[in-house]
Order: sequence, then structure tokens, then C-alpha cells
Amino acid sequence: MTLPKIFRKFVCLINSSHTLTTIQIILVSLALKSSVILVSWNTLIISTCLFFSLAWTRKQIKKAVKWFVVKKHNAVFDMNINPYKGKVGPGYLSAERETEIAVSVAESVLYDAAHTTSLKNFTKIKNQSECIFARRSKLWGSIDYDMELTLEENVRRIVPTFYKFTMAFQDLNLDAFLFELPGELYGVNIDIFGDAVRRVLWTLRKSDLNRQRQQLLKNHKNFDSDILQILLDNLNEDPKKWNKMSWVFEFNKITFFVTTFAPFYPECNSRYAFGCKDCYILFQPEIAFAIRDLPDDTAETNWDSPVTVRDKIRVAFRQAGREYEVPKKLNEPMVCEIVKKIYPDDEPIQWWLPA
Repeated sequence: MTLPKIFRKFVCLINSSHTLTTIQIILVSLALKSSVILVSWNTLIISTCLFFSLAWTRKQIKKAVKWFVVKKHNAVFDMNINPYKGKVGPGYLSAERETEIAVSVAESVLYDAAHTTSLKNFTKIKNQSECIFARRSKLWGSIDYDMELTLEENVRRIVPTFYKFTMAFQDLNLDAFLFELPGELYGVNIDIFGDAVRRVLWTLRKSDLNRQRQQLLKNHKNFDSDILQILLDNLNEDPKKWNKMSWVFEFNKITFFVTTFAPFYPECNSRYAFGCKDCYILFQPEIAFAIRDLPDDTAETNWDSPVTVRDKIRVAFRQAGREYEVPKKLNEPMVCEIVKKIYPDDEPIQWWLPA
């Protein structure tokens, strides 16, 4: 058999698992100065080709194996060598490095809020609502609820993205942020749901207040201690006082109109969920209503000849059998609109009070 044929034979056999095993045996035997019994002509051809074509000495093989393991496992075997010796940083972050780190941190806590399961699940309500803006509204949504975490822990997972929403909703023409709660846990009845809504809003609010405190301490170090303490004291809130007429939910200095939907609401209620099994909290920035140039809210409605957008929406809900009372007409605080009572004659649910 000529040398070219030997090499062709080697190329044909190199892909087989038997050949790979043989090569491994030969490499080990070379490194350890041991011998290998060649049990076939194919094995003899391969060993001959390796012996003459690969100029690897025992030292080179050991060096190659060591390099591979170091690369693979990021381990340092020679304890006498310190690869980090003398590699000190400049002592500051360049603008480029600062941006690189900020982006990396943001990616670790943010998620794609424009494409979530919660938004898909909410589509049925969105498309069947009598609100004329609902179908074409653009939303961000919460990530999937983790059943192994508490409600508060699940809320804290969305805080960075919710914070981003408050900064980006105008630029991205977003109308609202949606938070989904599993109906099997929180959609059993209005009392359980109301308590869950309180916990969601209060967790978000506490997170926002804590962030503001940290910023205040960071940016006002030279303030008189008494003045600083007064400013810090103003960053306190008591959910028990949410029933004041002046109260409105706020996050990052953006005020929100908050509405909710749950599976226990009957078809005659404006918060009817159209068969959805889960519960939803919809955060709509109040400034979004101004952007759409909605007229001021009024207690009166022109039922026979609706002219304003608000009148048309109210008439549409009435025609669908889901007429709702106007908050201004009832002279109720905004908190009563967040978790609506099931039937008009029911007593208002004081959901903002701890159970």
C-alpha cells in the first residue's frame, strides 16, 4: 500500500468512533510512555500516520492537555504564576465603560414587556371592551407569575420594568401597563382580590418611596439635618388614608388611573372579564388622557345625543348592559373606582384596608 493510500485510509477512518477511541489510547500512551497493543491493520495504519505526521512529543501533549483544561474550566494549575499581577484598573470608569455596565445591569433585571403571556391573555378583554380606545391601545405587561414566590416578591420582579415604563411610555406611545394575577389564587371572590390589589399597589408604592429616599440622601448631603429629615418624613404614606378625595396612585411622579378586571364580576358589570380566568390590574398614566385630548370628566352624561368621547363610551357600556356610575356623580374617592363593587346596591369594598 503506497503512502498516499495510507493517508486516504487514515482520512476515511478518522471519522469513526473506533478511530477516535484509538487516537485517545495512542495519545495517552505517548504521554505516559506506555505501549499499546495494535489489534488490527486499521489501527496499525492510524498509529503509523500519527507517529510520522504528528510531531508531538510527550511534553507537547501534556502542554496541549493542560491548555485545553485551563481553557475549558478556567483553572490555573501553576500556583507560582499570578495572571492578575500588576493588572490594576485606571481608578475610574470611562463613559463607554459606564454605559456598558449600565446596559448589562439593565438587561439582568428587565424583560421584553411588549411580548408577554399576560398581554395575550388580556386580548379577549381588550378586544371586547366597550371603550373605544381599548382595541387599538398599546400596552406593556407583567411577566409570568411565579407560584413559588409570594405576591410581593412577584411584584418586585416587575419594578425595574414598571419604572422604565414610567420613563418611556410617552416616547413609545404606550397607553397602559398590565399586571396579571392568577385567578386560582386571587380571583375566588372580591375580598381576596381586593386584598391582592392592595398588596400590589402598596409594594410598588413602597419601592418607589424607597428609591426617592435613596436619591434624596445621595443628592442632598449638604442639607441641614433638620430639613433633610423633614423631606424624608414627607416620603411616607399610609394606605389606610387612600380613601381621601385627593389621593391618586403615583409611581416615579407619574399619576395613574387604575382599573381592575376579575372572573367573579358578572356580565352586567363594567369590569366583566369576558371569560378570562385570571385577574388584571391596568395602570393608565393620567397624562395619557390629556395626550388623547379627552374632555374633563363630568357628572352629567348626554345619553340621547352623546357628543364627547366620554359620553359615547358611557352610552356604549349602557347599551351592552354594563352601565357604570360616574365617580363624580357619586362623589366617591378615586380608590373606590379601582376595585368596583359587584352590584350597584352593594356596599363599597374597603379593599385598601389590611384584612
